[in-house]
Amino acid sequence: MLQRKKVLLIEDDQFSRFMMKEVIDMLGVHVDIAENGKQGCDTLDQNPEDYGLVLMDVHMPEMSGIDATKYIRAKVPPNAVPIIAVTADMDYHDARLVEELGMNGYASKPVSPGQLMQLIDQYCHVH
Repeated sequence: MLQRKKVLLIEDDQFSRFMMKEVIDMLGVHVDIAENGKQGCDTLDQNPEDYGLVLMDVHMPEMSGIDATKYIRAKVPPNAVPIIAVTADMDYHDARLVEELGMNGYASKPVSPGQLMQLIDQYCHVH
């Protein structure tokens, strides 16, 4: 079986983390969890090439998803590690806006299992 790249889930809401992790696990993809943007940046700094996809909550304490994305993009280009904004905030349900922020797209909360499967299929393949 082809080993896929990992997903980094950066999400402060415990229930959202649990639900997305369950679905990603069912798809047979390894997922690492960070509870805020700072933890996510620290995790990604260690081995950025391990990750095929970052699912980034926008609104988090300590370091927002927007600030975390700026930090990540200063080190890792968009085509190397895609970042998808995961948010219920309608202001960020705009492809052009999230692209300007350095993200590759967005997914509305709650994220459906089908959306997660599509994102993983799109971004987590190994070349």
